[in-house]
Amino acid sequence: MTSQIAIIGIIFVTFLWGSWFQTVKHLGNFPVHAFISLMYGISVIIVWISIALLGNQMIPNGFLEEVGSNPGLMLAIFACGIVFGIAMQLQLTVVKKIGLILSTSVSATCSILGGTIVSAIFAGIPEGVSIVSLFVASALLIMATITCQYAGVLRDKEKQMGEDKQESRMQDILFLAFINLILMSFYPLANSIGLRSALNPDGFSSLTCMGILVVGAFAGSSLFTLILLKKEKKSFSDIMSLISKRKLLFLASIAALCHFGGNVLHAILAPIVSVAIATVVGNSYHAWSYIWGLIYGEFKGTSAKTKAILFGGILLFAAGVVLLSLNSI
Repeated sequence: MTSQIAIIGIIFVTFLWGSWFQTVKHLGNFPVHAFISLMYGISVIIVWISIALLGNQMIPNGFLEEVGSNPGLMLAIFACGIVFGIAMQLQLTVVKKIGLILSTSVSATCSILGGTIVSAIFAGIPEGVSIVSLFVASALLIMATITCQYAGVLRDKEKQMGEDKQESRMQDILFLAFINLILMSFYPLANSIGLRSALNPDGFSSLTCMGILVVGAFAGSSLFTLILLKKEKKSFSDIMSLISKRKLLFLASIAALCHFGGNVLHAILAPIVSVAIATVVGNSYHAWSYIWGLIYGEFKGTSAKTKAILFGGILLFAAGVVLLSLNSI
């Protein structure tokens, strides 16, 4: 597969990643944390069906032999998955509280910064791509998030948001920054140390890495859910009775296909262009979040100036991806 096709595939992955958590908008009163655990449970099924069907072609030595050759790496990826699953739980809880546009502007800035640094350090930079171009592209993506965040500030002023709500929102923003700068960086860390590539010949195949990571994410997410269920004094049977609803199963399946289906595709394509480049291009998925936020009416009733600033931020996202793509293909 050529690097050009790989880049196009990663851009498609950004659409999947930027779209799956729209399902949270349709949960009604169903607990977000229980939904995320259900999604990861279905993700485990999806990834391991992929391993069963494609393992002979993509894992030549077999999953057990590959994992047995480096148990330390397996445990490291599993631990990253646990932290990643908990981080996703925390992030989606904040998204539901403060809205898609504002939460994305904060999470994008921090995850781009953290992901770029982690992948550059642990995965390395391929020949022909300078560290300068990588960080210039990252800087464009960060500028994009700041521009979109400014549009969000103007929106709040135009809608005359109260000071109490703004103070509460600032606490959520700081918490979201911690989640994305620190906790969410464990996903690119797992890819950087776990995926076999020219720069990391001792890593695992894509499906092996994702098979371990998804089990860790399910474990971390489920632990988070069980703790909250106990805190909320709800029984596990109460949640299971709600899960049986077809709508919830459908939403969780769509989310799982987009989320970890996208992760599997990204893991297959990333070594072709390098994990560092794939991480930066992948972070442009936040642009889709802004587009979905517009579709859901988060900027409805705002001025033309505010909308123009938001579109300018989205264009900066596109510029960052184009710059990096031209330097890597």
